[in-house]
Amino acid sequence: MKKVLLAILASAILFAISLPAHKILVTAETPAGKVFVTETDAKKNTPLVIEFIHSVQKTPVIEELEFDGENFVLLRTKYKSQGVGLPFMESDGVFREEDGYFVMDNMNRPLKNLSLRTGKGTKLTINLAGRQIKLYEKFPPGTKINFSEI
Repeated sequence: MKKVLLAILASAILFAISLPAHKILVTAETPAGKVFVTETDAKKNTPLVIEFIHSVQKTPVIEELEFDGENFVLLRTKYKSQGVGLPFMESDGVFREEDGYFVMDNMNRPLKNLSLRTGKGTKLTINLAGRQIKLYEKFPPGTKINFSEI
């Protein structure tokens, strides 16, 4: 009986090891087709930071997200000046000022689909799992950037 249980356990371990790892894949949609940007293991708590210059206020915005195993979750937004498209309502989270930034914390917004677009002068940059990518240097304004789990 012990040999059978050990064989089943060994088979289960080998099966689990052989399963392909889930990845977070970042691609760009270009006129030539999809272009690989980067990938990382789709581990719970994988951080994603999106930085850009707001198109109207012309001030920096930093959005901090985390992968929860299924979706990216917007945790907080930091920005230098209030305005169009930036969170401000009490229902958005907990608002405070910190180091010259307005911070909306505890937002906890799950995002099933995450896509961004490069813009003129926005300096769109991502930092995924510790890798910084200046998308504005790689792709022209209007390029769609997609995040997907595979």
